[in-house]
Amino acid sequence: MLKIFLCHSSGDKEDVRRLRTQLLSAGFQPWLDEEDILPGQDWDREIRRAIRASDLVLVCLSRASVTKTGYVQKEIGLVLDFADHQPEGTIYVIPARLEDCEVPERLQRWHRVDLFTEDGYGRLLRSLALVGGGPVADVGVRYDAFYMNTENRYRQFLRFYPDGAVLSATTTGWAPEIVQWFTRENPNLGRGRYEINDDRIGFTIRHESNGAVVEYDGIIGDEGVELRLHTLSHANGHTSSGIWRLTK
Repeated sequence: MLKIFLCHSSGDKEDVRRLRTQLLSAGFQPWLDEEDILPGQDWDREIRRAIRASDLVLVCLSRASVTKTGYVQKEIGLVLDFADHQPEGTIYVIPARLEDCEVPERLQRWHRVDLFTEDGYGRLLRSLALVGGGPVADVGVRYDAFYMNTENRYRQFLRFYPDGAVLSATTTGWAPEIVQWFTRENPNLGRGRYEINDDRIGFTIRHESNGAVVEYDGIIGDEGVELRLHTLSHANGHTSSGIWRLTK
């Protein structure tokens, strides 16, 4: 199992937690300080040990972290020290941008991945598969299309993003007809944050336009092509089950 050290700033902890969950679901072993350092252990010593034991390091970058002084800069220095001892051509350090920001000069020799773009996480998985010497288990939602449920009178659509965001819309249209407005920029869509644990997914959608709140919980099936979900409406307690299938 590929061991991945998540180098990050404390201010980016929420984004890095979601990334850790995604990596766990894909079959990797990510190392995160708050999860893997036990009470009473020497913080600095455990971080050095984790970097030394890792097969690869993701240096998570944001606008705040690249200008912040403190331990994250020390971590990057430790990572660079270990990187100098890796065989030439080895993928060991991957700068991973969580948002549009500058990459520190000392990390610019390595090609970055932009995790805030729709294809960013997929590109990361391809690099990890190369390091691991084999294919990556395709467990997780897809970001390149919509999920559609047609079991009710109207069509229900879901759209997921690599940073943990999910959008929801109910309409009479089909995917090609809604692609122009089914985006984050549309304030009329339902919104939420999803979490994945192995093959299970859960999220709560809130509609600001009418105050509706709906909980979703279920299983990711068929290598991410379909979602088998149970729903619970907070408005009237109504529950239902259905299948959302990937559509373009």
